[in-house]
Amino acid sequence: MVKVKVLVAITILMVWSFEGVIGDPQLNLLTNECSAETINDLSNFNRNLNASFAEMRAQVTDHGKYFATAQSTTGTEPVYAMFQCMNYLSTADCAACFDAAAAEIRHCTTPITNGARVVYDGCFLRYENNDFFGDNSLPGNSVRCGNQTAVDAITFNTTIQQILQNLQTATPKIKGFFATTKTQVADIAIYAVAQCAETFTQDTCSNCLSIQHNNLQGCLPNTNSRAIDPAGCFTRYSETPFFADNQTTDISPFLNQGGSSSKKKWVVLSGGIGGVVGGVILVVILLSLFSCHKRSQSPKRVTKGYMLGETELKAPTRYKYGDLKAATKNFSENNKLGEGGFGTVYKVLYDGSEEDYLLRQAWKLHDRGNFLELVDKTLNPNSYDANEVKKVLDIALLCTQASPAVRPAMSAVVVLLNSNNLVGHMRPSMPIFIESKLKPHKDISASTSSSMTNATTSNSIVPAR
Repeated sequence: MVKVKVLVAITILMVWSFEGVIGDPQLNLLTNECSAETINDLSNFNRNLNASFAEMRAQVTDHGKYFATAQSTTGTEPVYAMFQCMNYLSTADCAACFDAAAAEIRHCTTPITNGARVVYDGCFLRYENNDFFGDNSLPGNSVRCGNQTAVDAITFNTTIQQILQNLQTATPKIKGFFATTKTQVADIAIYAVAQCAETFTQDTCSNCLSIQHNNLQGCLPNTNSRAIDPAGCFTRYSETPFFADNQTTDISPFLNQGGSSSKKKWVVLSGGIGGVVGGVILVVILLSLFSCHKRSQSPKRVTKGYMLGETELKAPTRYKYGDLKAATKNFSENNKLGEGGFGTVYKVLYDGSEEDYLLRQAWKLHDRGNFLELVDKTLNPNSYDANEVKKVLDIALLCTQASPAVRPAMSAVVVLLNSNNLVGHMRPSMPIFIESKLKPHKDISASTSSSMTNATTSNSIVPAR
């Protein structure tokens, strides 16, 4: 007897553990809207409404359909109805969702109205007294944002935007306009679904999902959100599973955007790359671009005496006082690094040039919108994509922001490098120690403590997170 009780308890626990995935019609009510217009012949309308609902329920239960339409046009009060449930629901759950929606939508019959729609997580139901099957865009797009915020907001936001973009691209190309994905980011799995009514076209479905993609931006970084379109378009994402892992859609064949094969492809390294290694990769990319740019400027030929090794063997180099005064801007506090054993230490470039390192030059070109100046002028413009160059520069600069909390993790960097339009939503903020050098100030004097702070910051900020 004890063993039987234990088995029953285990069975109950197993059923509970699958709640939200199996045996759940997902009856979380999202919206219930009633038309403002009433009908004239109540009995005629109810007969047509009941007939339409009965026909659609039969399509679900008897034929296993997830999408159904019906119409009953007897008399003066015709009824057109549409029902659709999520493809990951079982037939029983789909029917249960229909029954709940049919009961809920009848609340609009007091007084009786000529149209209504109900949307649950698992299904939607709509009826009108006119043929609306061709509708694919209606006013009233809305979102339902969750109340929990992601721990790593930057990585989460980047991942969600890529998920939504992929669903927007793939779903309209899939038969039935339905797609589900599961995306693993570190130890978190994100489940997502996109659906359009089967009366949509590929273009109208894409447009509807695009609107929902934009609307959901306002929910980030909430971990569970939905977008609803009254015409029959739906998008949802959540860290909590709401369908089984074996019910995901392989959308990869539908993500090919095309494009010229002559363009260069950026190779992305993924897997267990640490933040430091990833930062080095980005810096190397920028260094390569910048070195090409510097070579195109045809610098003066360096004499053999300046080569590494020979320089170290030469006697101490002597400089004229006037040259040192000019190079340090009259021994300005802005160029002072600190005090050493042999006196005050100033920062001055050996070759007298104004640009002292790549990062400041990259920020300057980014600030001016002249990022292509980092590319070797001898390269054929047709051999690279200007947008790809800008994307890599933007991502690299995101990794040099002052606060480590706002720098993207390497998992987010991989997503950004693979994406087409996500970087545009993330504007890097210039570190203060660089910004102060690029923007004019009314007070040109700077204290020693300020200069030393800048110097210290520049050493600690360059590595990526």
